Amino acid sequence: MRFLYLVFTVFLLVSFTVPGYGQIVKHCPKAGYCSTKCEKAELWSYSTDCKDYCCIPYTWKGK
Repeated sequence: MRFLYLVFTVFLLVSFTVPGYGQIVKHCPKAGYCSTKCEKAELWSYSTDCKDYCCIPYTWKGK
């Protein structure tokens, strides 16, 4: 049982360190767009002004 806790903990720590995935942002940036599905070459996040996801191209990265 301790092994399962360790595996779950490692999984959570890794998922928190991956930048951009599933982060909640206040507004979708001008470089991004709202969509029900993002492309593989884009970061996605939740936004207050999007119904589903805010898709941001990797080239933008918060500039």
